[in-house]
Amino acid sequence: MHARIRSPRTAVPAVAMLLALLAAGCGVQPAQAGHSATASRTVKLRVDGRERSYLLEPALSVPAGRKAALVAVLHQEGGTPEGVAKETALQELRRAGATLVYPAGFDHSWDAGKCCGVPSREGVDDVRFLDAVYADAAKQTPVDKHREALVGYSSGGMLTYHYVCARPGHLAVAVVVSGSLESPCDAGITVPDVLTLHGKADGTIGLNRPIFITKLGLAPRPAASTLGILTTSAGCGKGVTTQVLGAEVRRWDGCRGGTVEALLIPDAGHGWGNLDASRRTLAFLRLRLLAG
Repeated sequence: MHARIRSPRTAVPAVAMLLALLAAGCGVQPAQAGHSATASRTVKLRVDGRERSYLLEPALSVPAGRKAALVAVLHQEGGTPEGVAKETALQELRRAGATLVYPAGFDHSWDAGKCCGVPSREGVDDVRFLDAVYADAAKQTPVDKHREALVGYSSGGMLTYHYVCARPGHLAVAVVVSGSLESPCDAGITVPDVLTLHGKADGTIGLNRPIFITKLGLAPRPAASTLGILTTSAGCGKGVTTQVLGAEVRRWDGCRGGTVEALLIPDAGHGWGNLDASRRTLAFLRLRLLAG
């Protein structure tokens, strides 16, 4: 695979502009006239005979001579592209040179292996769907295919781990918030730079022991087990644990590809806001995807 290239950035908050664009542009197909190249819009495509869609928010500012980085954000179980766009609040990345896409899960869910819902039961191939989203977004607006990232929340985090293992070497960066690995991960994979955020008080995905979730019909793999499998599959060196601003930080270097870093936050639960995930995700993406 190609080596990942990271680009310079400028970071100017764009939340107010995003809200205006969402109000004006959501649900509009890109082929329709009267919409600027940077307008937010819903894009439809067919994958494996099913009509699927994603919300596209093109970069608002790209450094001269560069194409935009591409960041896909996956919603939680029962979520929507619009809902996760609002909750994750990553839109300032658009002025820093990144295009954001928010894929829509089939029946508001994902096939991440053992989880979840209709997609898992019917064998919906969401890895192929993400492949299609990345390819289609590159047709909609200029993006740098060597700087593609995936951010997943909860069951979206499960699919993020699944994609990292199923498409080794494809991504430059992956961020998992309150997720777990619920699919096989072969030995010898190449990983992107990975950040995982997990609350030590998470009542859905345990830190060291599984918790059975009736709604999902399974006990998700504990965070420690997930990290053990991922870092072993990627041939990482021995993990090093430090304390930074009240969080336990576990870091694995020497992996094939990038590094794996886990922030384990005491007294935090499963929720995105509970983990201060917007600030932490933005900082990681700026450093690993947008910095020169």
